[in-house]
Amino acid sequence: MRCITVLYPNKPGIKFDFDYYKQRHATLIHRLYGKGIAKLELRRGLNAPDGSPPAHIAVISIWIGSQEVFDAAQAKHAPELIADVPNFTNTMPAIQIDEVVE
Repeated sequence: MRCITVLYPNKPGIKFDFDYYKQRHATLIHRLYGKGIAKLELRRGLNAPDGSPPAHIAVISIWIGSQEVFDAAQAKHAPELIADVPNFTNTMPAIQIDEVVE
């Protein structure tokens, strides 16, 4: 199984609208990718025990359900998802694709 991790950096002036992401963007992902997505998880970065801010304001994990369905949807819909990003944040994420080993 593969998992995509989307990391939104936490720097001065960065904003992230968690409500918009949950209600609109995540819904859009599920609608466009269907069975290509097994699970989507949105996490909000919290301060460290010493009070320092988190390195990332938001982290999203997207577990791939069907790689074939995901790849087809990605080829067709990636520009639409990228165009929606400014509606919930003023930064672009780092994206990492991983193979889940355990």
